[in-house]
Amino acid sequence: MNIKQLETFVRIVEDGTFAAAANSLHTTQSTVSARVKELERYLGAALFDRSSHRAQLTPKGHELYQLARDLVDMTSSVAHRIRDTRSVTGVVRMGVVGVVANTWLPKLVSELCARYPRLDLKLDMSLTRTLLERLRDRQLDLAIVAGPVGDPSLASESLGYDEFVWVAGAGVVRPDRPLGPADLVNWPILSLSEDSHHHPVIDRWFRSAGVVCRSKVSSNNMNVVAMLTAQGLGVSLLPRHCYRQQIEAGRLVVLNTVPAIPRVEFTVIWRADHAQPLIRSIVALAAQASELPRLPGDALPSRGASTSH
Repeated sequence: MNIKQLETFVRIVEDGTFAAAANSLHTTQSTVSARVKELERYLGAALFDRSSHRAQLTPKGHELYQLARDLVDMTSSVAHRIRDTRSVTGVVRMGVVGVVANTWLPKLVSELCARYPRLDLKLDMSLTRTLLERLRDRQLDLAIVAGPVGDPSLASESLGYDEFVWVAGAGVVRPDRPLGPADLVNWPILSLSEDSHHHPVIDRWFRSAGVVCRSKVSSNNMNVVAMLTAQGLGVSLLPRHCYRQQIEAGRLVVLNTVPAIPRVEFTVIWRADHAQPLIRSIVALAAQASELPRLPGDALPSRGASTSH
């Protein structure tokens, strides 16, 4: 019995299938199967019920899983502390919402590649709800999302906040008074699609005034929403800091609206049962790379360390 066999066993359990585990481990399905057979031969017990499409554990498999999980985590922690980061290999699958992907993600990727040059990074840009589902389904190792995440199975680290404001194109005629939901409902509304954190925020803002709003145009890409807004095709709710350059240049104009919309927190999240040292190190790098404003008193985590809440 060796750590590769135990690592493979744990990965199969957590990814659900032998094929998914092979993909995560950057190896072949035949290699994964061989490692499991060797482990079962050594232990003298079947670990998986192979009559099911998914990898179902036998009673002995269940007994082994937590012990193997602890050993794999301990080995990973020792290796991460002792090894040169430049020698770390493997695959990390990271999801990210578009507004971050289009702003400071290159800074994070640059720092990550410099620290772990032999690590393969697979990026998945999507909306918050989709990224949460992929993380829970173990298709991702961590994700950067918008809005609070009230799931005890997930750990998180704050990356800062942004203020969402209603904006219009420079040539759009704007009344010289505060605008409320009853005013904006008569304008074409451009928004992100329903799987975003953004969409329900807009819905609640209008419903708070007893108004039902339907988006004229929706997209899964916030840059597309901003571009259409700048062209005068409607109004949209955008994060002020992330689009500060377009606002300062006058391509987007902030509307005077009431009531104000609460600031939105962006977080990096990962599965609480997958808090490997490498993941915690990437979380710390994300917190360092973030260009989002922080509330007074917020402190950046030290490199290589992270907290969950």
